[in-house]
Formats: sequence, C-alpha cells, structure tokens
Amino acid sequence: MDARLGRRPAVPAVMKDPMRAALSWISTLAQAFNHQPVLASLLVGAGYYIGVKIGFALTFHPHPIAVLWPPNAILLAALLVTPMRWWGWLLAAALSAHLVAQLQANVPTAMVMCWFVSNASEALIGAWCVRRFTQGAPGLGSVRNVAVFMFFAVFLAPFLTSFLDAGFVKLIGWGGSDYWQLWRTRFFSNVLTTLTIVPVIVSLAGARRVARRMSDPARVAEAAALLLSVGAVCGIVFYAAPAESGATPVLLYLPLPFLLWAALRFGLAGSSTAFMIVALTAIWGASHGEGPFAIGTPAQNAFSVQIFLTFTAVMLLTLAAAVQERKRTESRLRDTEDLFATAFRSSPDAISIRRKADGHLLEINDRWEETFGYARDEAVGRTVQELGIYASEAERLRFQAAAVDHGSVREMEVGLRARDGRDIQALVAAETVEMGGEPCFIITVRDLTAQRAAELEAREQRQQLTHLTRVATLGEMSGALAHELNQPLTAILSNSQAALRFLARDPVDLDEIREILRDIVEADKRAGEVIRRLRTMLKKGEIQFTPLDLNELLGDVIDLAHGDLVTRNMRVTTRFNPRLPLVSGDRVELQQLFLNLVSNACEAMAGREESQRELSVTTSYEWDGTVHVAVADRGSGIPPDRLERLFEPFYTTREQGLGLGLAICRTITSAHGGRIWAENNVGGGATFHVAVPIGKESRA
Repeated sequence: MDARLGRRPAVPAVMKDPMRAALSWISTLAQAFNHQPVLASLLVGAGYYIGVKIGFALTFHPHPIAVLWPPNAILLAALLVTPMRWWGWLLAAALSAHLVAQLQANVPTAMVMCWFVSNASEALIGAWCVRRFTQGAPGLGSVRNVAVFMFFAVFLAPFLTSFLDAGFVKLIGWGGSDYWQLWRTRFFSNVLTTLTIVPVIVSLAGARRVARRMSDPARVAEAAALLLSVGAVCGIVFYAAPAESGATPVLLYLPLPFLLWAALRFGLAGSSTAFMIVALTAIWGASHGEGPFAIGTPAQNAFSVQIFLTFTAVMLLTLAAAVQERKRTESRLRDTEDLFATAFRSSPDAISIRRKADGHLLEINDRWEETFGYARDEAVGRTVQELGIYASEAERLRFQAAAVDHGSVREMEVGLRARDGRDIQALVAAETVEMGGEPCFIITVRDLTAQRAAELEAREQRQQLTHLTRVATLGEMSGALAHELNQPLTAILSNSQAALRFLARDPVDLDEIREILRDIVEADKRAGEVIRRLRTMLKKGEIQFTPLDLNELLGDVIDLAHGDLVTRNMRVTTRFNPRLPLVSGDRVELQQLFLNLVSNACEAMAGREESQRELSVTTSYEWDGTVHVAVADRGSGIPPDRLERLFEPFYTTREQGLGLGLAICRTITSAHGGRIWAENNVGGGATFHVAVPIGKESRA
C-alpha cells in the first residue's frame, strides 16, 4: 500500500515489467518504512520473528547459539534506515516478536529476556555509532561509510555484547558449552549475520534508484542470469560430497567470479544479494553435513563457515563500495565535463585552451572565433604568435611573463588585434589546468573596446560640461571680476597722469617719479594676478594630478571670489591648519569644486541680514589619512528630506539653478578618490564637507 494515499501500484506496470514492478513494491514499502512508524514497527516485528525462525533452522546442534542469527541484523538495519525518534516503536515491536518466537521454541523465560537485552544492545550500539560517525542514516556506497559500518556495527557492537550474551547463557545454565566457546560462536555469528543481512536491507531502502537502473530489459536479463548462476554454482559447491580432511576445497573458489560480477555490474544491491545466497547455501549445507565444510565436529564446521564467509563478505563489500564510489566520481566528472563544455561554448567571453609548453591552441569557443575572425580549423594547432593576436610583441611578452611567473593571471588589460587589423582593448585572465596529463592555460578574453570608447566619450563630455559650468560660474561673477580689474587699471591711469604732471615741472622730482612707477608696477601685478586666475579657471584640458597645498589653493579661490564677496557684503573667516599635508589632484578642478561651494554658500545667505552673512572655510588633517575642508554658511539650511538627493544631477533647491554644480562637485571629488557630503548646522545654515586623501609624497 502507498504510505500516504493507501493506493496500490498500477496494474499495467506489473504486466509490462515484473522485475521493475517488484522493485517498485519494495520502494513503496521502503517509503512507508521511512514515513510511518506504526507500519515500520509491524514490518520490523514480522522480520524479527522470521529471523528467529531462520536462526533456529541454521543452529548447529547441540549449541544454543546459531551460526547465523538474523534478528539482530534485521533490528540493526531497521534502526539505521529510520529516524531515531522511532526507535522506541521498533524496539517494542522487536520485543513482542522475540517473546512469541522464543517461547514457542520452549526457551526458558529468563533466557528469552536476557537474549533480547543482548540483541537489542548490539543493535543500539551499532546503529548509534554508525549514525553518529556518518552524520545521519548511512548508505554503504562509499569506502569511508563501509569502514565505519564494519568497525562499529560489524566488529565493536558484537564484540562487546558477546560477553554479555555468553555470560547470560552460563548464568542461567541453558547450554553446557565453555564460556569462551560460547563467546566466540556468538561473536562470529553476529559478525557474519551483520555482513550478510544489513547491506541487503540498506540497499533495498534505496529500491527506487535500483528500479530506475533496472528499467533496461538487457540489464534485467543480466541480473536474472547472475542470480541463477550463483544459485546453480552454490548448489554444486555446498551440496557436493564432503571434502577429505586436509584436502584443499577447490570448489570454494567457484562462486568468487560470480560475486565479482555482481559487485562490478550491480554495486551494493547486487553483491549483497548474491552473497546472501552464497552464505545461506553454505550454512545450510554445513549444518546438514554436506559440502566442503562438513569435515569436522559441528563446532569446527560452524567456525570454518563463519571465517570463510566473513572474509569473503568484507572483501566483497569493500569492493562494491569502491566500485560504486568510482562510478559516482566518474558520473560527477562527466557532468562536470558536460557543464564545462556548455559553459565553454556559450560563454559571452572569448575562451581558448592553450598548451603551456609550446603555446599551441587546443580549443576555442564560438565567441573567440567572432572576436578575432579565425575559424576553429584555422586557429587550433597554431600559436597566437603565428596568428598575430597581440597588438605588439611587447604586449605578448608582458602577458606571457605574468602567466608563466605566477601560474595564473587574474586580470590584465592587454592590447590585442583581430584578423582584419581592428585593435581590441581586452581584459585577459589565465588559469593553469591539467589536460591529458600536460599543463595548459585556459585563457579568457573580455572585449573592452566598446566600454573603453564609451568611457572616453563620457570623460570628454564630463570635462566639457565641467568647463562650461566653470565658465558659467565666472560669468555670474563677471561684474565683481570687472571691478577687481578696474581698481588696478584706474590706479595705473591715475599714477601715469600724475607722472606726466611731475615731468612737466622744472626741476623734475625724480624720487616722486620713482615712487609713482613703483605704484604702477604693483597695480599691474594685481591686474596680472586677476587675469592669471581667470585664465587658469577658463583653461580646458586633460586632468593633471600634481602635489597641491589645499591651504594655498583655497586662498587663491577666495582671492578670485573676493570681488563677488565684497559686492555681496560677505565676511570670510578662514582657519587653515598650517601643517596640512599635500594632496594629489588637478588644481583647476579642485579650484572649481571649492569655488562652487563658496558661490553656493553666498547664494544661501543672499536673503539674510548683512550681520549674518558670514562664510567660514576650515582645513584639517583627519586620522583616516584625508585632508578635510569644511565650507560653512549661516543661511537657511537644507531641508532634511533633500539632503540625500542634494548631489544628484539636475536636482536643485534654487529657483534659478540647473542642478549641475553640486553634481559636478561630487564627480570631481570621486575622481580624486575623496568624498563630499553636507549637513545642517545646529545654529542655522549648512556645512559642506570635502575629504581628499593625502598624496604619496605626504605618505613618504
């Protein structure tokens, strides 16, 4: 019955494929076993009862301990494949079956209870240890899990509980054998039983996977032929006439090829099933005085069977696990290769595989063909030097040296060239891998040509916009700048006229003339300085990073804006740190940055009383290695909901603003590796902060 819906498997499946239908029924029972504690308990109770009957049938009389005792292994397997919270249910079911089966055999009640204690102890010790060291319900498909299973479930648990079991037998007096004889028989009996039965049950717990593998009719026929062959060979070997004492039982080797066949072709499920047939046949024959093991006393025969089958099971189980593990590894390797091939072919980047020794191309993907213009049959087998992929020999040697010296290249920008002569700016990476036993490079090429062209265009547009904004800012200050120039020019004119008058006198006062000429020179210098600052601000060109003193640069900015500040009746206070380290930056762009901040501060205070129009500029050196500039005003401040958007392009708080000034300020600051932010002052107004990292010269 289905564990959840109570439905039977569909009849057509049974009619079409009996083997697959049987495995599906086993899978259904296994699912119920994993999801229904009551049904699982019933199955364990039934299996335990049948196991007791089989154990009695395989007992070598007059010993009270069987050569093969299945109940312990059935309980152990049940504990291994079910959740631990169900173990109480399973133990209760096993106890009920144990009492019924043992009391029917006229075993003393005290012996019955003691045997259940030892049986349950063995199953609990083995199951708990295996679950503990395999992190959950184990499969036996790996060599590690098989090793854990053999040590704890096959060896340790029977070893410990055999002392208890033999002691119970001697204490109650039911069986007259020697204590150590009882211990040995009990120990090897449970070792062999665990090796024989538990792998079969554990493998059947994954019967759905077995059913999928058995869907091929040829494989079903092979499995049937294998089982028939094993049964026939076992009938010949273990029911033949007893071998003479001291003779080599050559027939014992006959089942081994079929066991190897089962392990190599059908894994754990096939090998454990085939071995169970061999074990049951060998024990049945020896217990009835037939086959190669019926050559001594019953105790000797039992021990011989146990030793032979135990060592055979250990080797077979290990081999099956190793084969199954290797198959999984090969399957994962094939999946990985398929995944790599798919990723290789469909990658948006150009990828090539190149032999490390001679540089010959072994494989290229479609994107590589599109990028460089060479078909696969033209490129494979040739070197990139022969194809002329690199823009120059220097570029090739630079990349080759990096790849050989370090074994890999994370990212390197390299100039390449396509077949048609088109230059390619690319980001190239290389990784060393083993392919066919020889080292190779997997080289990835990401074409950056379009990206670099777009970046260059964006940079040129930004420079153009920055320059236009700078010109617009100076245009707004044109009146103040004209006033700045008018003062020295007027002074030059007045002094020149005065000099002419003094020259007309007789005698000429040469000392006065010299003083007038000195005044003319000073006025000319003042006018020249204003013009120099204007020319500097109006200059258009590439960004040039040089060591700068921000105190000096801010002084120039304030001098340039002096006329505008006087016209607006602004008071300026400066607090410059005299030990300010140098920064690395472009003088013109930083001048524009701070000129914008000064201009914005003046705009913010335009509507304030003259007594409140105070601009403060402060510089300091911070602990994080940056030079900090603060431009503070006493205006109306910035609405809190607009602080985060203040530096976005085309966002402005002024009616006449375009929203580009502060956006350009942020762009300039970012280009210098710094940051800019604004905050409202406690007493009113706002402060704009600029942090620029110090230059390398200052660090040195």
